[in-house]
Amino acid sequence: MKKVYCGHINNDNLNQTVIIEGWVKKIRNIGTIFFVDIADRYGLVQAVSNKIKEISKLTRESVVRIEGKVLLRKTPNLKLKTGKFEIKIEKLTILCLAKVPPFIIEDKTDALEELRLQYRYLDLRRNVLQQRIIFRSEFIHSLRNFLINNNFVDIETPVLAKPTPEGARDYLVPTRKSSNHFFALPQSPQIFKQLLMVSGFDRYFQVAKCFRDEDLRADRQPEFTQLDIEMSFINQKQIISIVEQMLKHCIKKTLNVDVKTPFPTLTYKESMDRYGVDKPDLRYDLCLQNLSLLIKETKNYVLKGFKIEDKIVSNKQFEQIDKNGVDIGIRSVYFLVKNKKIVDSNFKDCFFFKQIKDFDNFKEQLVDFFKITTGTIICCADTDLETVNKTLGACRVKANEIFAFAKPNDFKFLWIVDWPLFEYNKETKKYQAAHHPFTSPSKQCLDTFYKDKKNAKAQAYDIVLNGYEIGGGSIRITDPQLQTHMFEAIGLSTKEIKTKFGYLIKAFEYGVPPMGGLAIGLDRLIMILTQAQTIRDVIAFPKNSHGVDLTLEAPSAVNDEDLKELHLKITK
Repeated sequence: MKKVYCGHINNDNLNQTVIIEGWVKKIRNIGTIFFVDIADRYGLVQAVSNKIKEISKLTRESVVRIEGKVLLRKTPNLKLKTGKFEIKIEKLTILCLAKVPPFIIEDKTDALEELRLQYRYLDLRRNVLQQRIIFRSEFIHSLRNFLINNNFVDIETPVLAKPTPEGARDYLVPTRKSSNHFFALPQSPQIFKQLLMVSGFDRYFQVAKCFRDEDLRADRQPEFTQLDIEMSFINQKQIISIVEQMLKHCIKKTLNVDVKTPFPTLTYKESMDRYGVDKPDLRYDLCLQNLSLLIKETKNYVLKGFKIEDKIVSNKQFEQIDKNGVDIGIRSVYFLVKNKKIVDSNFKDCFFFKQIKDFDNFKEQLVDFFKITTGTIICCADTDLETVNKTLGACRVKANEIFAFAKPNDFKFLWIVDWPLFEYNKETKKYQAAHHPFTSPSKQCLDTFYKDKKNAKAQAYDIVLNGYEIGGGSIRITDPQLQTHMFEAIGLSTKEIKTKFGYLIKAFEYGVPPMGGLAIGLDRLIMILTQAQTIRDVIAFPKNSHGVDLTLEAPSAVNDEDLKELHLKITK
């Protein structure tokens, strides 16, 4: 007698007596015969009996051990991998009798996400989630194998570290050893991997836990996992090439899908002008077109638009599209086209279009420009190009959500290069590093970046997949004086530079190689590859949209004694 996984029952087991162990998924009583579906991680198989008394005690999700003979089913279930077989129960042992679960544990469940996260250990029994977690394991395993085979060294870096300016708030960790001194959980291992290059490890990688205290959304968690890479004696072209090879290898290995390389490349400016976003989804077109030549009376305005071919957008649909744009910038205008004629528009709602004197001629020109017979044209006008681009970019994304232009099983990678070195923070009214302050300025602005921050460009590159930024990196600053200038450019004083980054400047004085690297958000990448709706579906124990672990009820309150030991006090 041998133990067999439920999902592994096959012809080799026919007429053999086997042992299976697993969870009860379904119980059916037809007269005096009981049919019981038993499942484990590998699949499900049917067991049957007409004389085992213990079956009547079973509940769904109870854990059992069954001994019995494998037989052919009279009525096979061809949708099931083991559907030709059933096990005639000879002995049933109830290992754990389960309470009635708070929701149905099946791939399709009507349970709200909050309830599923509260009972995540039950939610993870659903096959759809198990397969995503298993895929994640296989994908990360293939990443490790590829990198190690290409001479990368897997090195762990500390979790208790020092705050670094990387675009989000740090999670701070108090310590009883030092009053008023805190560790920070790393937003990324950025500093450590640069120090490893100084140490002579020319190819480093790590599957690293990172932490950022920022507003959450479907593709963002407070703690997340990224593949971290750094290389010495390297340039941007070489980094891009090896990352493409890695992703091509791993996707072929895990999904058996051939990804075409090299990936296309757009500059940041081209991406914003053409798609209105810095992470465009190339699975569909809807490219933004500059229509400013069609207007004469309002030369200080920028007019752009895109067409939705063969789709007459309803008022309700346009409201959804327009709201997406308004949330980012301003209102848009639609033009419905049938038989090469504009039959409806809401142009009267927009001050700009009411200024056009010969509006009938403008409409004819608009239809001719887009060469559209039937469909919808969505336009936006403003004195600021950036506002127009961002508005239409958001509208374009929403249009795809409504009409599903993009194929879900298609993978379109893209590189975005020539990024701005700085971005302007409207709240602080100061320029800050667009990526992080260790990013090297482009060669053309090495002598001017701290004077002309608006036009300074970075040796930075982001990788995009299906409308999501899945990773980014840069060539690093390795000159101590240049690094000091960069810190000064983002407003750090000499004292702050020494306190926060003195160790890095000091390390660079002892022989530092040219270096560059990249980090890929694994949760987000695996979400896309498995066609999950949120990254919570590819993380075993995620936080909810408020950053709370509902299973453990964390974060939780701390008593006064523990706070006192950490030199902390809660103020009300």
